[in-house]
Amino acid sequence: MKKFFIVLGMFVLAGAAYAGGLSDAITETVPMAPMDDAVASEGGSLPSWVIPAAIVAILIGVAVSSGDDDDDSTAPA
Repeated sequence: MKKFFIVLGMFVLAGAAYAGGLSDAITETVPMAPMDDAVASEGGSLPSWVIPAAIVAILIGVAVSSGDDDDDSTAPA
């Protein structure tokens, strides 16, 4: 019985070593394309205020151009 526990202990220690307890962690990095310094310094895209300003302008344009009038110009006299 004593021999069984010794062999079992050896298998447990060997299993822990092979299971990755003593190995280095493998990390994968995302490859990045190199950027040109001129493009990186210019920004290369629209400023962040352009899209919200365009949405607001469209909403104002729709509100102004709606045909809902409260005038009684078509009412019979």
